Parts: sequence; structure tokens; C-alpha cells
Amino acid sequence: MIEKHKKLLLAVIFALGLLLRVWKLNEFPAGLNADEAAIGYNAYSLIETGKDEFGNAWPINFQSFNDFKPGLYFYLVLPLVKILGLNEWSVRLPSAILGGLSLLLVYGLVYEIFKEKHEKTILALISSLILAVSPWSLHFSRGGWETNTALFFMLAGVYFFLLGINKNAKYYLLSVISISLSMFTYHSARVVSPLLISGAILLFRKNISFKANKKYLSASILVGIFFMVILLKSMTGQAGSSRFSGVGIFADQGPFWRVNELRGQHSNPFSVFPKVVHNKYFEYAVLFFDNYLRHFSGNYLFVTGDEIQRNRIPETGQFFLLLFPFLVLGTVFSIKNIKDNGFKLIFWWLIVSPVASSLTFQSPHAIRSLNMVIPLTIIISCGIFDFSKYIFDKFPKTISKISLIIFISLLSWFFFLYLHQYYVHYPQKYPYAWEYGFSPLADYLKNNYKKYDKVYITNRYDQPYILLAFYLRYPPSEFQKQAKLNERDRFGFSTVESFANFHFGEINYNILRQKGNSLIVGTPEEIPDSATIVKVIYFKDGKQEAFRIVEN
Repeated sequence: MIEKHKKLLLAVIFALGLLLRVWKLNEFPAGLNADEAAIGYNAYSLIETGKDEFGNAWPINFQSFNDFKPGLYFYLVLPLVKILGLNEWSVRLPSAILGGLSLLLVYGLVYEIFKEKHEKTILALISSLILAVSPWSLHFSRGGWETNTALFFMLAGVYFFLLGINKNAKYYLLSVISISLSMFTYHSARVVSPLLISGAILLFRKNISFKANKKYLSASILVGIFFMVILLKSMTGQAGSSRFSGVGIFADQGPFWRVNELRGQHSNPFSVFPKVVHNKYFEYAVLFFDNYLRHFSGNYLFVTGDEIQRNRIPETGQFFLLLFPFLVLGTVFSIKNIKDNGFKLIFWWLIVSPVASSLTFQSPHAIRSLNMVIPLTIIISCGIFDFSKYIFDKFPKTISKISLIIFISLLSWFFFLYLHQYYVHYPQKYPYAWEYGFSPLADYLKNNYKKYDKVYITNRYDQPYILLAFYLRYPPSEFQKQAKLNERDRFGFSTVESFANFHFGEINYNILRQKGNSLIVGTPEEIPDSATIVKVIYFKDGKQEAFRIVEN
């Protein structure tokens, strides 16, 4: 029955997943974060001038906030900015579409992994459905996240690799291209993708015949080398070191000071024994493994999710709590079948997926470890399948059907509860997370800012300059002349403190109110109630104040 209607069922799952990812995409998340604004404005700058915001012509890595970002997603956004204009839709739509297409890829991947099993279609459909409604996948499909695009290409790379083994060697070329593109999209993929595909090659090495497929394998190797040369060249200098120097675990000086403290507790801190026992390499290794294991915490995966407000939904984990027992069952099911290379590949993916994230000081991190969602989804789906098979084999049909209805009802309840949290409570619980308020602020300023000598704008919100440039559609040719990055902060990031007559920084109202012919834009904490406020801009809920505007 399912085999007969598999195309229809997959089409329904895909339509549902895509709808969930594009519905009110311009309104939710409520606001636009600085990284999204940077992607959109740089695409707009390329269209207008052929250069990015700082005057670099068609770069591979974009110098955004002095943190060089891999540029593929910028270029995917570019045609949409040209067609739809500079707005939330054009920045987010590529990620949403690729998130939807990932549902088809995960179906194909599971189908190929379990190709020899009779129930492969059921497993593939369950996996696609679980991914379609997964909070982890949904959340990062609905923003301009490069990580979601990298996951799409990573998923495509593994899927095409399996097609190359099971069907036609020509797919090896598509696999190499896809894996390479993932590394041109997001930093974490530059660590995880090579580990993932190397493991896949080792596991299935006996299925790869070089003699029989010399033409396609040779072409794949040459294409891979070509991409790697470009990638390595693009990573020289600041573009290669800036990101890791800012958020890498070695930027955390805690282990270094701990080593000094422990050595200082010895009578002779400079003797050989303290140096051998207490050294920074061991301490950083401990930090790495602590970060790594945090990604497998049940609390993180099923209860609270990421600690960063922008990356989490209130009262929601990365997966629905209902699915926890099925992860356990799926793990047992997979271990029982571990002799199968397909299951080994799933576990290998799960093992390597948090490696890049663990090399940073913020862990667990839902963005950098997003690719974990694929192996976990497949394992959970195996648990659902194994449990359902047991119920239908051991109990009467009536009880089996009731059990299935109960499961579907509970999953639907958790899903609708998530949607309720996302669309109703999320914008109110974390109003600052998505910097809502810059769009109406820009609407006010575009007709007024030229009247003043100076416009002082608070820097309480992340990188306000790029959000204002985005919403004002400030001419890139002018911005490139005026914008200068300041010195890096302790995380390795920089900002632009002024362009045109805008000045961004901390608002000291008592000092700034003495400035003549100026406009002051601050938070309620910076602008007192006693000030003559000409306009108040609220967050999405219409109750909490985002900005107060004072005219001098």
C-alpha cells in the first residue's frame, strides 16, 4: 500500500515542509539579524557596484564585521535581491527552499542506505516527515542561515556518493561538487564535510571500482582538487584565521590560566613534573571533549535547546521531547544492524557532526552543529519504525491502530505547541534576539535624517550600522567611501561607527542632548522618561519599547 503511493506521500510531506518554511517568512522571525542584513546588503552592493560593502570585487569570502564569511550563500541571495528587492524575503527564501529540498534528499539518502531492506520506503518516508516538522531544521530553514545551505550540500554530497555506488559512477562527480560547495558556504562544513565523505569512502571502498569507473572517478578527483586549491587559496591571510581566532577554543584563556594556577600549587612550579602534568594541550583537549559531549545532552536535544536566544524557541529542544524514547530504540536497532555499512555511515556522521562546533568556546551550538539533525533524525525514524513493527507484529490490529493514532496525535500536539511558541511567544519572550525595530526606524529616518547635522544611534543592538544600511537601501557606492571598520573586539569582530551623518555608539543622553541640530535614537534605558520624545518604536508585541527618538 505504502509502496504504491510513496510518490504521493512524499509529495505531501514535501509540500507540508516547504509551506512550514515559507509561511510568513518576512514576518517571522520577527526582525532581521545583523548577519542576514550583511548578506542582503552585500548582495545589493554587488548588484549596484560589483563590489562588497568594503569595496572588494566579487570576493569568495566576505569581510563582514571583519569576520570573513564563506560567500556562496551571498551569491544565492543575489538574484533574489535583484528580482524581489532588498528585503527579508530575498535574504531568507534560498534557505527556506533548500530546507524544503532537504526533505527529498533525506528520503533519497535513507532509501539508498537501506536499499537491501524491504522496508526502505517506510523508513525513508518517516525520516522525511520527522525532518519536515523538526524544530531544529525548521528554525534554521526560516532565516538567512548559511549553515542550512551548507547542510543541504552536505546531504546532497552523501546522497550522490551512494547513488554513485548503487547506480551510476557519474554521480561521484555531483558528490564532489556538492561536498565542495558546502565548504564554500559555512565554516563548520570545512571541518565536517571532509571527515564525513572520507569516512564514507573508507566504509564503501570495496564497492568503488576504479578500473570500471576510471573516467568518472578521475574527473571527480580533478574537480575536487580544483575546488580545494581555490578554497585553500581563499583561506590564506585574515580570511582563514579571523573566524577561529575570534570564536575558537584557543581564544578562551581559561585553560591557560588554570594551568598557571595548578602549576603554582607545586613547590617548584618550573620543574619538569608540573609542566608535564599541567599543560595547556591537556586542558584544551579536556575543554574540547567537554564541548563535544554537551552536544549529546538530553537536556539540550529534547528540553531546552541552545542557550543563545536567537537559536532557540521557548520551552522547546532541538527535537520534540516525545521523540526521546525513539532515539533510544533507534540507537539499539542501529547497533543490532551495525554490520551494515549504512548504519556505520549514520553513526560516523553522528560522531563527526559536532567536531567543528566543539572547537569553539560556545557549546553546544545549534548553528555550528546543525548537520547533527540528519543522523539523529534517521536514528529516531529507525526507532519509530522498529516500535511500530513490534506493535503490529505482536498485538491485534485494533490495538496496533489505536497505538498509531495515539502516537500521531501526540506528535501533532507537540508540533502545534511548537508552532504556537514560535509564532506567538517567541517574539515576546526574546524581543531583542532578532533586532526588530530597525525597519520602522529606517522608515522614520529616511524622510528625516538629512535635516540634522548628526544622528546618534545606540549600539545596544548587534551591528546597527548594517541594519540601517539595509533598510535605508543606502547607496553602496557612497557607503564604500564612508564606512571604516574599527579595531577588533575580544571576539575578533569589528564594526562601523559611522556613515553619512549617522554615528553608532553608546548613548549618553546628558552629553548628547547638548549637541545642536541632532537626533538621538536610544533604548528606554538610555533615554529617560523626562526627555522630549518625538517617537517611540516598539517591538513586535507592540508593548515593549525598542527605541526612543529625541530631537535636539
